[in-house]
Amino acid sequence: MVNMNDVAKKANVSRGTVSNYINHVKIKPELAARVERAIKDLNYIPNQAARSLKKQESDIIVFILPTIWTPFFSELTYYIQLELQIQNFKMLLCNSQNNYNLELDYIKMAQEQKVKGILTISYSDIEPYLVSRIPIVSIERYFNRAIPFVTSDNFGGARQAAAELHKRGSNRLLLILRELPNNIGVFERMNGFIDYCTHNELEYEVYFDKGNSANFPKRLDLFLTEKFSKTCPFDGIFAVTDRYAEFVLNTFTHLPWSIPEDLQLIGFDGARSFSNQSLTISTMSQDVREIARLSVKELMEFQPGLATQKKHILPVEFTAFKTTRKLDEK
Repeated sequence: MVNMNDVAKKANVSRGTVSNYINHVKIKPELAARVERAIKDLNYIPNQAARSLKKQESDIIVFILPTIWTPFFSELTYYIQLELQIQNFKMLLCNSQNNYNLELDYIKMAQEQKVKGILTISYSDIEPYLVSRIPIVSIERYFNRAIPFVTSDNFGGARQAAAELHKRGSNRLLLILRELPNNIGVFERMNGFIDYCTHNELEYEVYFDKGNSANFPKRLDLFLTEKFSKTCPFDGIFAVTDRYAEFVLNTFTHLPWSIPEDLQLIGFDGARSFSNQSLTISTMSQDVREIARLSVKELMEFQPGLATQKKHILPVEFTAFKTTRKLDEK
């Protein structure tokens, strides 16, 4: 197996020069060119573990998220990886499956491996374990002032969703959400929706599901089927995620009411499962790329020991597709 001594011999330089080149320490251009050529000729692969041990830090960023089975999380992962590549860092993706113990294992692993930092989307009670000096940035969930925080304006976005339904002619609104403990964003969307309805004296109802994720589509289908089988009690629906809005749309394929003619539907996220996907559901679009950019930026600029780190709340934007009427059609 080729080692650093072989590279040094072929390049006619010292082993220390090869080590400096690999660890991005500045050396003379002519020496760098010889080392680079020798590495390519010998197909030498540096020992990343040894480099990390020497620098007491690796070039790996751990990204912990609860699932990859949503367009929002998938698109966010894509943009975070792009941003890290710009900074010459690698991403280790950790899917926690909303499992508290798995999240703790990933955090412990990150600390033991002395990674550069952690990006996390977590709805678990992991705050007591976020005490190491490894930089950490939280997306969507606020932990405390010492951890940088990046999210979207969930309250304002949900309030605007209700307003968009209202000004397009909907006056009896239904909110669809599922209980996710510690997911403050979902509750902010609920509160924003209720705030608009209350201040504008609109009739509204909240479908607040407290069951498990796997059977949620079936429970929602049963609820909507019972509600809409004979009459159309609501003329506007806001679902707190596009995924929930898709479940609603699927149910109405076997109900006697049409979207958007009889009732309108708005979701929340605006993410795509693939780059050229054509979206159908009108939505409150999050700026996924900007969330990724700011999250990586805060990680790179993280200063351990600061009592207060930065907090970013990004605006969302209504994007009309096929499930809402045009303003002149209300």
